[in-house]
Amino acid sequence: MNNKETESRQEQLKEVMRVFPQGVAVVTSSSNGSLYGMTVSSFTSVSLHPPLVMVAISKSTKLHDIFTLVDIFAVNLLAEDQKSVSDRFAGRENVAERFEGIKFDLIDNCPIIKGVRAYIICSKWATYDPGDHTLLLGEVMKGVKINNRRPLAYFSQQYATISHLETAETVPELYW
Repeated sequence: MNNKETESRQEQLKEVMRVFPQGVAVVTSSSNGSLYGMTVSSFTSVSLHPPLVMVAISKSTKLHDIFTLVDIFAVNLLAEDQKSVSDRFAGRENVAERFEGIKFDLIDNCPIIKGVRAYIICSKWATYDPGDHTLLLGEVMKGVKINNRRPLAYFSQQYATISHLETAETVPELYW
């Protein structure tokens, strides 16, 4: 396949993924006394037995090596009013300054950002290197739901949230 065909398929993938709303999360950890965090939109659960989640980390990000080498990391699920938190951890701030002014608790050596909807603390299970991202699989050690605030989502290249939720009685479990 030539470069033009590959670029066309890349653009097609981007266009299609823009119509698929994704939750926004900040992955955090610490190493050698320093705190690290980065915004991700490629986060999902992958297994219940064992309980595993996956985060896709671009190989071009400054924190790629940190997050692929740490043994423990947390996934902070952002609430609708945390756009500025997402922006801060998406690289608009220097890596060393991302936690300045951010309130958080250190739980199992991972920063848990105040105001998030929930968090998951994971031990690294495996990493895989397909394409331009590394897939970081984590075994869930602790998952805590904090509140019922609306989630921060990313859709059509902008932040969004869910304005209407059906009651739990009317929604079937899709795969759990």
